[in-house]
Amino acid sequence: MERKITLSEKEIPDKWYNVVADMPNKPLPPLNPGTMEPIGPEALAPLFPMELIKQEVSMDKFIDIPDEVRNIYSMWRLTPLYRAYNLEKKLDTPAKIYYKYEGVSPTGSHKPNTAVAQAYYNKKEGVKKITTETGAG
Repeated sequence: MERKITLSEKEIPDKWYNVVADMPNKPLPPLNPGTMEPIGPEALAPLFPMELIKQEVSMDKFIDIPDEVRNIYSMWRLTPLYRAYNLEKKLDTPAKIYYKYEGVSPTGSHKPNTAVAQAYYNKKEGVKKITTETGAG
C-alpha cells in the first residue's frame, strides 16, 4: 500500500486544472458592489492582469502553466502527495482521497504556488509593485 507519492522535477505538471469546467452549476459572475450588476473583464482590468482575468472566466478544463512559472516551482514544488487511506476507510467511501503536505516546502505553505503565478502575469503587463493574495485569509 503506497501512501506517499513524490514527483521528479521532470514530472511537474504543465497545466492547471480548472474545476469550474466540471461543475454542473457554474459560479455567478462577479458583481459591481455599487450597482450589484454583473461586471465584465474591463471592470477587473485595473486590478488584475488580463491573462488572470481570462483564466478566472475560462471554461477550459486545463490551463497551460508558463515554463517560467514551472521553472520557479521546481525549486520547492515537489512536495509529497499522500493517500488518506484511514480517512477513506472512516468515511466508508469508494473515493480515493489525497492531500498535499506543504509543510516540507522551504516556504512552509501553499501560498507561493499562486503568488508566483500572480507575480509572473503582473510583470508581463508591466506592473512594478504588487501585493498578491492567496485566498487563504
